[in-house]
Amino acid sequence: MLSVRPYILSDREQVEQICLENAGCKDAKEETKKLCLLIYCTYYLENERENCFVAVDDNGKVVGYILCSENFNNFEKVFLEKYIPQAAMISARRYVDAKFNLLKFGMYRKEYPAHCYVNVALSSQNQGVGGLLLSTLKAQLKKKYVKGLMLVCDADNADQIRFFEQNGFQHLITTRFGLAMAITFDK
Repeated sequence: MLSVRPYILSDREQVEQICLENAGCKDAKEETKKLCLLIYCTYYLENERENCFVAVDDNGKVVGYILCSENFNNFEKVFLEKYIPQAAMISARRYVDAKFNLLKFGMYRKEYPAHCYVNVALSSQNQGVGGLLLSTLKAQLKKKYVKGLMLVCDADNADQIRFFEQNGFQHLITTRFGLAMAITFDK
């Protein structure tokens, strides 16, 4: 039986492996892996654990996660101070990649202050894991009176887009970073 619970520190390695697997970086160079984790995991796991949830199977194995920042302005401040310099230490190109990552969420910070990443282990996809994770996060954000949530997905991944649409997300804009989608929470 699948269950969703708050992220705990001992989940980190499993979360990172799922992140690398979904990003296609599992067998990449260490520099690429480090940047992938820096952009898509590290900030959330180190700074907003209360907004991170994992889906676990009967054996306690993490099969999916959702990581969230509930306030883009706070995220941006910490990311610029702490994580952008780490990307710059990898390489100038990786510094630029990390800076551009901020742009994809910053455009809509007023209407949708929260943003998230959701990933499910490839072996556990299409089993309702992502929907459970999104439901858990949405309930958390509503309790905190967060106005809206956005995410960016691959603009050419019809299955991914359909999944987010089925979970209440609306299209905002397609850019070179992907398709921005968002959901507003009723007060």
